[in-house]
Amino acid sequence: MNKIIGFKEKKIECIVFSFFAISLAVVSFFHEPWFDEAEAWQIARCASLKQILFEIPHYEGHPALWHLILLIPAKLGLPYELSLGAIIYVAIFVTGWLILFRSPFPLVVRCLLPFHYFIFYQNGVVSRPYGYMTLAFMLMAHFFKNRKEHPWRLMFSMAFLCMLSGYGIVLAGGVALAWTMEICMEKQWKLGKVSFWKDKRIYSLTVLLAVAVLLMIQIMPRENTFAFSIDQVNPVWLSMLYSFLAMVPDAFCLNILSCEDMPRFSPLNSSQFYIALILGMLFLIIVWLFATKKNRSFFFIPYFLFAVFTGVVYFSAHHMGIMVAFVIFWFWIAFEDNERGELLARVFGKLKLSEQDAETLRKFAVFICLIPLIVPVTWTVVASVNDIRYDYFNARGITKFIKEHHMENATFLVEWGEVTDENWSDDEYFEKVNAYGLDVSVDPVAVMPYFDHNFCINLNGGRDDVAYATHRFATAEESKEVFQQLKEQGAPDFVVGLIDLDRIYGDEITMKDYVPVYKISPRYISIWKVFRTFGDSFKTRYIYARKDLLVQYGLQNILGN
Repeated sequence: MNKIIGFKEKKIECIVFSFFAISLAVVSFFHEPWFDEAEAWQIARCASLKQILFEIPHYEGHPALWHLILLIPAKLGLPYELSLGAIIYVAIFVTGWLILFRSPFPLVVRCLLPFHYFIFYQNGVVSRPYGYMTLAFMLMAHFFKNRKEHPWRLMFSMAFLCMLSGYGIVLAGGVALAWTMEICMEKQWKLGKVSFWKDKRIYSLTVLLAVAVLLMIQIMPRENTFAFSIDQVNPVWLSMLYSFLAMVPDAFCLNILSCEDMPRFSPLNSSQFYIALILGMLFLIIVWLFATKKNRSFFFIPYFLFAVFTGVVYFSAHHMGIMVAFVIFWFWIAFEDNERGELLARVFGKLKLSEQDAETLRKFAVFICLIPLIVPVTWTVVASVNDIRYDYFNARGITKFIKEHHMENATFLVEWGEVTDENWSDDEYFEKVNAYGLDVSVDPVAVMPYFDHNFCINLNGGRDDVAYATHRFATAEESKEVFQQLKEQGAPDFVVGLIDLDRIYGDEITMKDYVPVYKISPRYISIWKVFRTFGDSFKTRYIYARKDLLVQYGLQNILGN
């Protein structure tokens, strides 16, 4: 063990790593899983292996590996929060170890990087597959230097990246394309030679291509996938501009997008956006100057493909952590290149600076380079403190309330978002409402992992085997059918939020039959960088009980009206 870590030679790294491992465990312990985390757990827990492999990826938008990782603890009934946190903890624990003890960066960089907001908090505390994507990038960087002698190691780490996300397929594809070009240039483009096709690197890349094609077939979205039914706010060119230039500055030192914001669906009116465009151009210039002919394509090809994909297809703010991992990957391989910065050195050489001016310029450059490292660490500290002090979501509170009053076997109806225009006809209403969309499923899905039974009658009909959001967009006919089924079941025992009940039950059942018994406010807390805001709504919401059930469950009208 002493040889592996090198305690005597790397005392500082060992101290930093110990602090990293302990602090990550502490924050993870306090973190309350929210919808995204609960959704994956519920899929692993409820769905069949066949559904996880061949059906659900078309709606979730990423390959099945993350659900397969969660499958064993979920189906064994292991503790939800502990299991989920431990699984992602392992990924970031190994990631931190690789950065501190195996990366070629200067000591200060190696000590700061594991605490980057998108490594430590967004990918390490919040349990999503992006933590394992970060690990995959670090493994790729670790194996990259010996890719000629051991191509299979790099290939397997790239395949691992592909299996976690569609974004991983895009970035691994870009790296693979650059690697293929490198091999072709090495062989002087003589592709007809037998030696070319016998090269084990070509074999490994062929296997990677086959894996990627199968995964793309697995995640190809269906026509009724919910994510592609949202009305976009911004034109594609503006989203592309964000992806090409503003994303990296936003991930390292600015705050243009917040939490679940998407460039195509969220206003980009922040003055920071224009600053980010300038910083983005400077970043690309620095990369070009720092890169060598050998490694330049390994940055720009994947970067270009990722920017196009996220600009045109789909991108949410938390996904910028993927770009952070990719940037670290590239600078890792660039630092291991002995010819790095050759062009940059020539540029500064032509300036003919005095020794004093050169030293001043060097210190200024170091200071500038430390800013995008220190700022994300600041975000991590604030976000971690907020996560410990405040509830991240409302699932724990709702769960405690339901269990205290023994309401697990009651029936709940959860609001359908903001479809409340009284002037709409029934036909117009059913065209707008989405019976299978996210807006109906966020609250119950986040609560379901704490229970053995799906008691939400409008979460896929209360079925225990589909106690998760299907991410399907319902047609008007499907919504009508769901409403008819709800009507046939009769009045629910409890209602979450304000619901236009007469759309379902007519005059037979209205909100006047219910009284508020539990306050839910806000819908959820968005802990994002140094901010703590209401993530979905500023309105106060309640759980309402049917009046005739108050005594049975030991409840009372908390508003007294």
